[in-house]
Amino acid sequence: MSHGGARPRQSDLGIGLYLILGLVASLGPISIDTYLPALPEIASSLGASDGMTQMSVTAFLLGLVLGPVVFGPISDAVGRRGLVLGSLVFYSLVSLSIATVDSIEMLIGLRLAQAACGGTAIALARSMFRDLLSGDALARAMSILTMIILGAPIIAPFLGALLLLAWGWRSIFVVLGIIGGLVFIAAWRRLPETLLPEHRRPLDLAIVLRGYVSITRSRVAVLYAITGGAAAGVLFAYLAAAPFIYIDYYGLEEQWFGVLFGVGIVGAWISQMINIRYVMMIGYRRIVLIGAICMAALSVLLWWVTWTDLWALAGVVLVSTVVLSMVHLVTPGSQAGVLDEFPPDLAGTASAFSTVARFTLGAAGSAMVGLFNDGTPKAFGLVVLAFSIIALAAAAAAYPSKTTHPV
Repeated sequence: MSHGGARPRQSDLGIGLYLILGLVASLGPISIDTYLPALPEIASSLGASDGMTQMSVTAFLLGLVLGPVVFGPISDAVGRRGLVLGSLVFYSLVSLSIATVDSIEMLIGLRLAQAACGGTAIALARSMFRDLLSGDALARAMSILTMIILGAPIIAPFLGALLLLAWGWRSIFVVLGIIGGLVFIAAWRRLPETLLPEHRRPLDLAIVLRGYVSITRSRVAVLYAITGGAAAGVLFAYLAAAPFIYIDYYGLEEQWFGVLFGVGIVGAWISQMINIRYVMMIGYRRIVLIGAICMAALSVLLWWVTWTDLWALAGVVLVSTVVLSMVHLVTPGSQAGVLDEFPPDLAGTASAFSTVARFTLGAAGSAMVGLFNDGTPKAFGLVVLAFSIIALAAAAAAYPSKTTHPV
């Protein structure tokens, strides 16, 4: 594939397209996971409280919503490729700017802007698959994309910890800027346009608003958006809480944080392998429901472990790992459940809607951990339980349902 090349056919979806879109979509987890080990040092360096520093995670999640809301519908009118490239350029510039901040307020504001750029690229990557696929095939593609993205949480915490120990926390954002630039070069050279001109919608505010209204009127789309969003609430509660639970509460050395954080990726990969292997046989709707049931049940156990300090650090790590694996079992199908309700000319808008739900509820999970932080893991366990119950209720209400498969 060369830049500006012809739109690939469904039968031509190869590893090249998955890899390039995986790189683009990986910016979100890379941007979060590299600086998680540095949160305690950032708090000390900028003279901020732990709770205020955790709010930088919340600001990032909110920023991931802003870009897709604006540029998702625009991509339905002008195409995907150019907007992806533009968002990557601004992501790199903002990342470099974060390395110069001298207050927690500046850090929070620039993280918001950084996420708006990265969020646009992430949402458009998913839209590009909807341009080409539908139904269970779309859910399978989402799982393959997720498996690629999951490489970031393995590498990023180690990279963040290494940079933190060698050059301090500011070097993390310099490296993020460089990574954004490299992804831009790869996308510019290899990413094709997937939405042909004849399939685009007029760029008109009234049409954009009607598109969002039509999505909110789809009961199934809304329920799957809530399911995926609540699962994200579980995930980002963990992302916000883990550094302080592992490092501050249990006294884990910073260089070992990446090891324990990476353990969760094993379960996530297994979940994606299950999705890829079985989604075409039993359907993504059933997989989402099974995953939500298991996540809720395991969250009860996690709540008990955090409340009683059962098995101490080992208990939190073990049960959190299994809960997070269920999050990753639920997520691809819930994303497909939103996108699959609409034709490709609404894919950008539908992806933005799904992103809003995912990161708004994700930000709520992160914020609740920060707001109710009492210095113990208890708030984390309670927040995870609450969001798991929400995900199960939404998944159960969405299943079974009759879905059209537009082409």
